[in-house]
Amino acid sequence: MSTLKTRDDRIFLETRVVAGMVILVLLLAVLALYIFPQFTDQNFAWTIAPTTTAMLMGAGYLAGAYFFVRVLTEKKWHRAQAGFLPITAFTIFMLGATLLHWDRFHQGMFQFYLWTVIYIITPFLVPFLWWRNRATDPGTLEENDFKFPSLIRRALMLMGLVGVAVTIVFFIVPALPIALAPWKLTDLTARVGSGWGMLAVATILSIGYDGRWSAARILIESGAIGVALMLLAIPRAANDFNWTNPLAWLFIAVLGATLVFFIGVRFWFGRQRKAVRQAT
Repeated sequence: MSTLKTRDDRIFLETRVVAGMVILVLLLAVLALYIFPQFTDQNFAWTIAPTTTAMLMGAGYLAGAYFFVRVLTEKKWHRAQAGFLPITAFTIFMLGATLLHWDRFHQGMFQFYLWTVIYIITPFLVPFLWWRNRATDPGTLEENDFKFPSLIRRALMLMGLVGVAVTIVFFIVPALPIALAPWKLTDLTARVGSGWGMLAVATILSIGYDGRWSAARILIESGAIGVALMLLAIPRAANDFNWTNPLAWLFIAVLGATLVFFIGVRFWFGRQRKAVRQAT
């Protein structure tokens, strides 16, 4: 393992190796959850019903695979670093949900052992990789880069902090998301869903804290991929929804608005970066 602490913004080899391993695991999860959600009793660590939850998780894992592909292929560490601590928070929630609902898992199956080993290791491995690799981040703007205005950064951090508090409450009291969700949840899937919520809000907090567009771009692209896949999953899971619940329609509307926002931000800030390049 490299011990050099030069702030040259490189990604260490061990970070890339772990990213490559994670990609393979995430693609297996996508296959089991998004492609074949009706067979989680055979192909996943626990049986997930209805299929809505499985497909939403699969969409998130595919978005995560995109993020780690970028970690594997990027030249600059700071472009990916803002995702590591949110992923750490997510893995802690997954480990907590696993330990609290141990009896729900397919103990003895390979998928169970894989899930358990991953979520025992990653709450320590992911922040360790971040802690080591952060020494290479110069903390400055790259060429043609820019920082978000301070007002936007404070708003993002406030949204993230509020979201973190809400998701912690939802994890502790799963009856709350169960009562709100327009499809059936169990205590386990409610807590796992809170983990995905924590990933989202912690990412918002991380983007606001860092403030560099170059550090936000990959996360925004990853989020757009995940939301798009969630929207594509809804027609397949239409029978799972309680369409008399207004929150079903609100859920779709929020996903649609979020996707439009992500795409708009990606292109608008891309134009801003182009303007910075032309000005220099």
